[in-house]
Amino acid sequence: MSQRPDTEVAADGDRQEPAEKAADVRPSRSRSKPVSARSRMMHQWVPNQPGAWAMALMPPLAGAFIGGLSWRNLLLILAWVLCYCTEFTTARWLVSHMARRFLPPVATYAALTAVFGLALILTTPGLLRWVPLYVVLAALTFLAAWKRVERSWWNNVVSIVAASMLCLIAYSLGTGPQSQAASSPAGYFGCRSDPAVNCFSQGFLPARALPLTGLAAALIFAYTEFGSVLYVKSLVRERQHLWCAIASVAWNLILMIGAVLILPKVGFWPLLVALVLVIRAAALPVIARKRRIPINQVGMVESAASLLVFLVTIGTATSIAALP
Repeated sequence: MSQRPDTEVAADGDRQEPAEKAADVRPSRSRSKPVSARSRMMHQWVPNQPGAWAMALMPPLAGAFIGGLSWRNLLLILAWVLCYCTEFTTARWLVSHMARRFLPPVATYAALTAVFGLALILTTPGLLRWVPLYVVLAALTFLAAWKRVERSWWNNVVSIVAASMLCLIAYSLGTGPQSQAASSPAGYFGCRSDPAVNCFSQGFLPARALPLTGLAAALIFAYTEFGSVLYVKSLVRERQHLWCAIASVAWNLILMIGAVLILPKVGFWPLLVALVLVIRAAALPVIARKRRIPINQVGMVESAASLLVFLVTIGTATSIAALP
């Protein structure tokens, strides 16, 4: 499961140009500011994308909080962090077309991911049901890195699917009501709390592995994270194209209409967050047409928006899933 949400805010805002800078070919202005060996090392080993970190970690964290914290979903989140680092460093290695200096972090993170991933599978073998999906997603994102099209629309979608599905999976491994109905006092220790989810007692993909609350939360993240892609593209790579700004506003307006429809049952918080997302989608591109907004400010705004979505999802996902 080695994916990260490589959205525009991550790709354009927090990382270097793939072809030139992955090979450490610096722009001329960098010659006046020598990069220290420590900074170079940190850049090779530590993902430097605050926006991407937020979009990668908030879905599984939300799933864990909503479903109830357990050692299983905490181990899943730890493995996911290592997957993020593995994918980030591997993508950089592939972008450079396998430059040797990028190989040490790839090998280190891959080994750590294998160790914790194996521990996760041994204690929760039912997670094997999700391996085919993540193998395909990983292959697609590595293909994008090799072809140096990490910022493409289709790779954005791949990353969003990978992160959002972790919300569902983390929820299904929680200690809440979804794990109580099928408890088993005997059998393999990894399956005892919920053999339908943790193993395969009810088939390869039982309904218990697709709980409605987890699905609702995953869909919220998928929808809002694609809205983030549209919004950031309208400020960065597609800032000259009016259609992207219009699509971003329309996408968030649909979200606000949905929040209005569920207002009587869920409350005003989803509507308030949706309104904030619409305002940022409408106002920032207008400002950007008059003056270029620094990319770090774009990332800060989007990180704050992601936090709002995270909080409202934790507070309302169960109510949304219970809607008729």
